[in-house]
Amino acid sequence: MLALELARASGARIKTGVTVTGFRVHGDRVRGVTTTDGNIEAETVVIAAGPLSGPVGELAGLELPLATVRRQKLIMPDVPQIPEGAPMTIDFETGAHWRPTGTGAHALWTAPAPAEPPVDDVPTSASFAFGLLDPSSDHALARIVPFWKDVWASSRLQWWLQAGQYTYTPDRRPLLGPTLIPGLAVNTGYSGHGIMGSIGGSRRAIDAITGKLRAVDNPFRPDRPMESRAFDVL
Repeated sequence: MLALELARASGARIKTGVTVTGFRVHGDRVRGVTTTDGNIEAETVVIAAGPLSGPVGELAGLELPLATVRRQKLIMPDVPQIPEGAPMTIDFETGAHWRPTGTGAHALWTAPAPAEPPVDDVPTSASFAFGLLDPSSDHALARIVPFWKDVWASSRLQWWLQAGQYTYTPDRRPLLGPTLIPGLAVNTGYSGHGIMGSIGGSRRAIDAITGKLRAVDNPFRPDRPMESRAFDVL
């Protein structure tokens, strides 16, 4: 919902179901993109494709230091055992956490995971759900909230899974601003903090593109030196 409202408030023209197939280059500068719906000219092209930013960048010969990691969400539409007014609850030892949603709950586990190729349709795994719901699991929700044992034993329990990918940089900070290819900029690599950081990050990317923010003052510039950091649990 936040993404849709930001899109509406921006006043930008948005097309869906259109694939970028390449970049239009005049001289030594990117001047637009080619798509399955025709060509688009632009003074500056910004890659903001989330997990697919790497493959899009490769179309212009740009190699971005990005790794995509699968993250899954367990959705339970009806969990009557949840107390009224229950808060979002996090087990900091394991990274398992859940929050009430309507009459049910969403649950996640964001422990370190291996990088996987970026894809449009990210697969889910039933073992993810069992790891959260089965009280015998080492990261079960019931470890710190006992009523989840009753949820696991209930014959009424229904659930399904959704999956997406986080896009990580080596130093776990986004890539914002112009690249070494003239006319091509990026706004990506939020490393799991896109919802929280995208508004301020986009402002910084725009300031870097327009020259309001000098490259030397931009700690998120795409060509910065990076020191690798371990994956955060949350």
